[in-house]
Amino acid sequence: MKLLFALFAALACGSALAQADIEAIDRGVVVPSLRLSFDIAGELATGQGPAVPHSGHGIELGLSGASGEDTQSVGTGNGPVVFGGRIFNPGELRHEFDFRFFEVAYRFRHFFGESKTFGIEALGGLGFAEFELTTSSATQSASEKLSNGGLVGGFGIVWKFLPAASLQSRLTLFGSGDQEGVTGAARLDVNLAYALARNIALRGGLVSWGLVSSRAEARDSTSIDSRIRAGWSGLLVGLDVAF
Repeated sequence: MKLLFALFAALACGSALAQADIEAIDRGVVVPSLRLSFDIAGELATGQGPAVPHSGHGIELGLSGASGEDTQSVGTGNGPVVFGGRIFNPGELRHEFDFRFFEVAYRFRHFFGESKTFGIEALGGLGFAEFELTTSSATQSASEKLSNGGLVGGFGIVWKFLPAASLQSRLTLFGSGDQEGVTGAARLDVNLAYALARNIALRGGLVSWGLVSSRAEARDSTSIDSRIRAGWSGLLVGLDVAF
């Protein structure tokens, strides 16, 4: 998880001054994922459908989401947490969050050699991230919904160890270019995919997300919202539909 935060730390350069950061990490979530892809130009192997990874160009749409929770202990030397128009004094805070992410990207994939079992892929396009957070202490609670559109880029590796089965890994980065809302996010997933039919494949494996909101703008002349750093990891369950 720390690796994902480091990948886009430059996107979160806004200072929270004397405020403590909000940190919400959940390592036991289930992340559903849906991919819909359309070949522009591809090289299908004999007897295989578009659901089996192959060289070529395509358009890919992705939708995923997750829910999580965490408890954060804010030390007295770290300053208060400022969130949702409220000031939370140092102590124990409970965070609950929901996340949704949509992306549409151009995808290039290439397999090497005569066997074409090992391939790489690169993606670039647009994304939209929405993060809803509720923070509570013993005496008060506040909620906010953060959302932004931005650019998406990704790189992946694919190994087809059976005609219909493959091991896939992908790193995806999202950046909004804004100081507010969802400043940046990153996803790393490793999963097994199996083509059930010509156009349908199932994926299952491990996924890790990281998210930052730099929160650089002040609510008033004296108060700046606390920066948010969130992350979640766990099992990925995915459905791919390819044409």
